[in-house]
Amino acid sequence: MMAVLKKIWPQSLFARLLWVWLMGLTLVLAAAAWLALDERTTRGQVVLHAKLTQELAASADWLDTLSPGQREQWLEDKDQGKRRERWRLEPPKAWSPNANPLPPHIRPLAIYLASELAPRQPLVQHFTPLHDRQRHGDADGHHPERSRGQTWVSLLLADGAQVYVRLPATYPPHGAMGRPGFGSDTHWGLVALTVLVGLALLTWLAVVYATRPLKRMTQAAKDLADHPNQAPLPEDGPLEVRQAAQAFNHMQAQLQRHMAQQTQVLAAIAHDLQTPLTRLRLKTEWVSDEALRQRMQADLSEMQDLVQDGLALARSWHAQPQRQPVHLNQLLQTQLNEWEDLGWAVQIQGADSDCLVNTDVAALRRVLGNVVHNAITYGHRATVTLLCKDPSQPDHWCIVVEDEGPGLPEPDLQTVLQPFVRQESSRNRQTGGTGLGLSIALNLMTALGGRLVLANRAQGGLRVTLSAPR
Repeated sequence: MMAVLKKIWPQSLFARLLWVWLMGLTLVLAAAAWLALDERTTRGQVVLHAKLTQELAASADWLDTLSPGQREQWLEDKDQGKRRERWRLEPPKAWSPNANPLPPHIRPLAIYLASELAPRQPLVQHFTPLHDRQRHGDADGHHPERSRGQTWVSLLLADGAQVYVRLPATYPPHGAMGRPGFGSDTHWGLVALTVLVGLALLTWLAVVYATRPLKRMTQAAKDLADHPNQAPLPEDGPLEVRQAAQAFNHMQAQLQRHMAQQTQVLAAIAHDLQTPLTRLRLKTEWVSDEALRQRMQADLSEMQDLVQDGLALARSWHAQPQRQPVHLNQLLQTQLNEWEDLGWAVQIQGADSDCLVNTDVAALRRVLGNVVHNAITYGHRATVTLLCKDPSQPDHWCIVVEDEGPGLPEPDLQTVLQPFVRQESSRNRQTGGTGLGLSIALNLMTALGGRLVLANRAQGGLRVTLSAPR
């Protein structure tokens, strides 16, 4: 069944929207037509009630002018004339002062008569005659769904006498039953409201249906900058959406291929530079001038560090996390021992509580090393705070690294995350480094599905926030 529906379902977005609009408008117009027909039924009911009321009022007015004897003669002649109504001065045998509730199709008449003939105190009763009750086995005689029964109306005359009128057995005729109390203004207002609400709902559904694939593609385009290796978009939905998804996936594949080629070139250059640098370092041992040899070896060390950072940057672009359970508090304690051996002034906070997460230990070590090294370089001291639950995202862990340095101008908080961008303009590695540390850290945090955010502290210094899913 689903396969058949999938085949006949329109393929293009235009056809699907057109189908939704046509079917929806059909349903809305059908509802409006039903309400309009109901209005027509109600109008017909009012006309029938008005006509019957006029006849009853005219007959009652005529009876007011007659003496009791003349009334009996007139009523007898009226019955012999085979009029639709049957008049009598005595109540029928089934008449009861405490009558049961009227059937639904008789209630509108009772309401109308009570309103139009109020001085004559009209009372309407409906019951099934005795022979019908015996035939249907009814005891109370109030089963209009089994037998149509009889409807009687009592009217008060001017001298206090009562006259009883039996309505025709065919009253009210089929199709004239409706709801009492609804005028044309109410019905047509309801029709207009139904159309407006239906159109508004259809518009909303059409917009949601049309924009949902576009929102998905927009989010994928935003994520592409941070996650170039994300999974391709599903190529389903209407024809136009499938074509757009195919084009987006082709573009993403091309970008991934270009980035892979760029990474391979950078990695190859950095790797091939290792050999000549090693040879040069060996040759410096033959230099007899001690001061010259030390300067040459320092330059070679800078070049070798730059090559290693370049390799690390290339790898971080295509990092594939190897996740495993790790206690962040224990990891920070281990790192603290290494930092103290290097002579770094680092303080750890929040490491007394256990925090087990699933992450890449090697990548996280590299991130922490780069960020803390940056804090020591520019702020001389670093404070590392562990939060097992990020206040803004409870399902994320959070590590905050703060220093006491000069901080950064607001426009530079984002630019320093780009490769080869440093906080100071000199090319001296002792003061500025290579400008790759934060870039590598950002790429590794992105690969972990997390984020790296820079902000200035109110009391001075820089705050680096690391956060990733637990």
